Amino acid sequence: MTATAHTPRPRPATLATLRQLYTIVLRMQLTPLRLIGVASLGGIGLLLGVLTGRDDDPVTATADLVAGYGITVAIPLCVLWLATSSVGDLVDDGLLVYLWLKPVARWQLPAASVLATATVVLSLIAAPLVVATLVAGTPELALDVAVACALATLAYAGLFVAAGLWLRRALWWGIAYLLVWENGIARASEGASRLSVGTYGRSVLARLADVDLDLGGRPLVPSVVALVVVAVGGWLAATHRYRRAEIA
Repeated sequence: MTATAHTPRPRPATLATLRQLYTIVLRMQLTPLRLIGVASLGGIGLLLGVLTGRDDDPVTATADLVAGYGITVAIPLCVLWLATSSVGDLVDDGLLVYLWLKPVARWQLPAASVLATATVVLSLIAAPLVVATLVAGTPELALDVAVACALATLAYAGLFVAAGLWLRRALWWGIAYLLVWENGIARASEGASRLSVGTYGRSVLARLADVDLDLGGRPLVPSVVALVVVAVGGWLAATHRYRRAEIA
């Protein structure tokens, strides 16, 4: 007796489909306006690096530049701009329904959005900040800046991709969070600063570079853990919302 086994339709390979989704989201994010805007902020960071090299203490000045401009302003604003629109662009182009109907694990699109956003910001904001450390004559800060910026970028990407899926007008809510909370309440309250992504990014840089930075006094390991938790937690929250979304 022979039995014929029913072979289910194979699902696409996980890494292959994730790469495809990543490429789709990345291409949609790379509009001329966004490229010019993000690259301009990266260029400003590079220019400021030239100026910090003339300071009496270039190491501290450069670390202050990366913390005050990069981690506090340029990185979160650019991540917010890209991350909150990553799924919205797919809706506008009618691709989200197509992707929803494909046999693709629901966690992959949020993951692709996080990775694509991080790719753009790390390339056009973090990389110029690393180059700025070299221009400023402080190459010993290059690796420290790269690590701190990478962790902060991933944390903000996870947070704002989730916001883009959970909230209406997520861009404006994100701006309010950055202006009111991170650059207002968190600076005035030690307890509130525990809910500030930027505080942990600045602390990572301060501990690695062994410099004193405003709002950068937290221990290294808890700061790294906090940034990783925000990045992964944001991705999980985005995945949960995407699974329950009604796509029409």
